[in-house]
Amino acid sequence: MYKSRREFIKKNSITLLGTTVLASTSGSLLASTADFLMPQTKDLLFFDAFARIGPRRYKHPGEKWQLEDLIKELDHCSISGALVASTLSLSYDAMYSNLELSNHLKPYPNLFGIWNVLPHHTNECLPPAQLKLKMAEHNVRAVTIHPASNGWDWSAQSSQELMKHLNDNKVFTITTVSEIGGWKELNEFLTRYKSIPLLVSAISWGEQRYAIGLLKDHPNLHISFDRMQINEGLEFLYKKGHINQLIFATDAPTMSAGAHRTYIDYADIPDDAKAKIAGGNLIRLLGGQRPPKVHTNRSEDILMSSVRNGKPIPVPVIDMHMHMLHEGIHGAGGTGYHMENGGPKGIFKMMERLGCVGGGFMSWNGVVSNDSVQGNKLVKEALDASPKGFWGLATFSPTHYTQEQLAEMIPQVYSDKRIIGMKPYHFYGMEYHNPAYDIWWEYGNKNGLYALIHPSRGDLLEVDKLAEKYKNVRWVIAHAGGSFKMADMAIAMMKKHKNVFAEITLTPVPLGIIEYMVDAVGDDRIMYGSDLPMRDPRQQLGWLVFSNLPLASKKKILGENAYTVIEPCIKNMPEYNVPVVFRK
Repeated sequence: MYKSRREFIKKNSITLLGTTVLASTSGSLLASTADFLMPQTKDLLFFDAFARIGPRRYKHPGEKWQLEDLIKELDHCSISGALVASTLSLSYDAMYSNLELSNHLKPYPNLFGIWNVLPHHTNECLPPAQLKLKMAEHNVRAVTIHPASNGWDWSAQSSQELMKHLNDNKVFTITTVSEIGGWKELNEFLTRYKSIPLLVSAISWGEQRYAIGLLKDHPNLHISFDRMQINEGLEFLYKKGHINQLIFATDAPTMSAGAHRTYIDYADIPDDAKAKIAGGNLIRLLGGQRPPKVHTNRSEDILMSSVRNGKPIPVPVIDMHMHMLHEGIHGAGGTGYHMENGGPKGIFKMMERLGCVGGGFMSWNGVVSNDSVQGNKLVKEALDASPKGFWGLATFSPTHYTQEQLAEMIPQVYSDKRIIGMKPYHFYGMEYHNPAYDIWWEYGNKNGLYALIHPSRGDLLEVDKLAEKYKNVRWVIAHAGGSFKMADMAIAMMKKHKNVFAEITLTPVPLGIIEYMVDAVGDDRIMYGSDLPMRDPRQQLGWLVFSNLPLASKKKILGENAYTVIEPCIKNMPEYNVPVVFRK
């Protein structure tokens, strides 16, 4: 007999191409590993439409910001080149900083400057005719505009000489919705300046109904997916006929470039469409400007290689943060909650595509829509349709039901041994250490359940109190990698409590933050999660796969560490719902 499941995993592994693939893994997963012995697909040219360097306000010491950080990230993630903006062109003198940026980029033939421009009537920017000559001198073919941040009105008469110049010369222009004034104003902008090829970056996944509508109305609108991480977004927009309007842009080194390329690498669209998004559309809009060659990192590990080739990850992936919609629906009300194929069929098909062999999911309607009874019912229905290796998390509302009702409901739900997790949510309007939740926590503590905690406060006081009081529960902090501030708080909790863990998912995918957490607390209590289908799982996966962690640490976070969280529940779970890599 083995002393632990972890010993079992180590004893029953084989080494292949420098990585460990579990012997108990399914044949299809082993087959995907063997694919690395086969010829690789042709490398895509990835050309980043928006990277940004320079100092910024309120920066955490861990955040990346320098040119060398960007160069390392592009090289590491097999990205051939980038358009690069400077934060100083926005926060200091525009033309001084534009020229300074171009001088910094001169030694790098694969990097091209983005200049920030504004109307010239205050003598802070060159008149359009002179600006055109100066941009040509420095081989600059892309600009940003920041009307809101730089304090000018794009619709004013005093701005029209500049706007006419951008329109008449079809200058590739980058901005955000807030800089233009809002979605209504953006619609007006696109209607007025039909020849400006406009890239709107930093669109939230919660704004997709606005964005998709404008794509249909305005062929000159282009969008990126840096923060618009919509579930099956590339597939959906390809089918809608918008392939020429989709642009690869990363906002590196603030964000992980690997996260964003993974979205494209795994896209279920034709190869020529992938090539357009990766760089072809941008090269066309820049009039042929492009990196001199395709770059591939020949020192990548096999996880990175599997992503680039669109193959399932060849080590077990366990997703610790998933939601579920009813089958056949593609959204859930609320602002921007379009979630294409968010029911069991779509989600489990995506899991197979990525190489995910298990994980825990909760409902959407029970958590976000506050209908806990129907949400728990949905979890059971989804489990009935799930492949092997997946389990459920339940939710209960102490603000909708009495303590007496909860005392009856809780054991009824958990009588289904496929449900092993507790998922409270801040939308219930009560902090988790409120005594009204105790009946749930006490049940979980007695029965060895675990909890996925999305904090209801700006700190982690709830986790601190609960981890101390209920030591038999594993408390998993959701979204612990969403910001360096949150990471610092999660690190403090993990150092204080051995039963506290961190799950990393969130839209910002900050570059370097996973490594930052591992440096602080080790790699044994940090776990992968995606939060699908609210956001697509591919960026979240790529964020970890393209991190600079050693392969052994990536493997732990991708799947192995989940064992510690669910191990107390395994003895009572149906074998079907235990990930195959955790079975005897």
